[in-house]
Amino acid sequence: MKEVYLTTAYFGPCAYFYEILQSDLVFIEAHEHYEKQSWRNRCRIIGANGEMDLSVPVLEGRGLNQPVKDIRIDYHQNWQKIHFKSVESAYRHSPYYEYLIDDLMEFWTVKADFLLDYNLKITERILRLLKKAGCIRLTEEFQKPGFYEAADLRYSFHPKNKKSAGLDPAPFGEYHQVFSDRFGFIPQVSILDWIFNSFKI
Repeated sequence: MKEVYLTTAYFGPCAYFYEILQSDLVFIEAHEHYEKQSWRNRCRIIGANGEMDLSVPVLEGRGLNQPVKDIRIDYHQNWQKIHFKSVESAYRHSPYYEYLIDDLMEFWTVKADFLLDYNLKITERILRLLKKAGCIRLTEEFQKPGFYEAADLRYSFHPKNKKSAGLDPAPFGEYHQVFSDRFGFIPQVSILDWIFNSFKI
């Protein structure tokens, strides 16, 4: 049985989901200290002007010393509406947008208190669409890198590292993107890009 350890992610990158799809059991880190400016609260899509990061605002609390499971989402601004409009603008002309958007719409309309819970529901929904439901577990305590015998990829994905620490940035291969004629193929973007452009239900 293949196991992998990952951090939480907001509509994580394609390589993140590729690792999940290749594994029998996936553990999401629930007890690490929250890291800002990471995939934990952001995703990258491709719009008419190129790559665009969408960030989920969080309440600061104790900042970096706060366990990721305790991070609360900040709704002082209507970021969900902004995210949806950005996704709609980027992908409404993609082949599978109309088939998939109803399955994802609640994540830009329904409010969740905690970032980890919100991301977990998103990840599980994506996996259900990909026929890979039921493989996610949360860690029970934090362990330092090197502890797990299974693949520990908790710190292998980061927005500033497009090569994802040696992992294939385009694990599903190159596919047609909405704005390929302007920018060519752009790897290491959110799973949203792949499912709207290439995934067949």
